[in-house]
Amino acid sequence: MSPKEDFLNERQRAEDILLGALGFAEEARILTVERAQMGYRGKGVFTDGEHFEFSSDEELGELEEWALKILGSK
Repeated sequence: MSPKEDFLNERQRAEDILLGALGFAEEARILTVERAQMGYRGKGVFTDGEHFEFSSDEELGELEEWALKILGSK
C-alpha cells in the first residue's frame, strides 16, 4: 500500500471512530473537526450532499485522540 493509500485508509478509520461514536452511518464524512473544551465538534456531509453538525462532550479516549491527530485537529 502506498503512503497516500495509507493516509486515506487512516483518515477513513479516523472519521469512522469519531462519527460512529455519535451514531452516524458510513454515508457521513467529516468536513471540519476541532477539539472542544471537552470532546470535539465539527461539520460533516452525507453522500447525498446534506450537511450536518456534530459534537461530543465526552472525555477523549486514546482512539479519539488518534483520530483527531489524523484529521489534523489542533
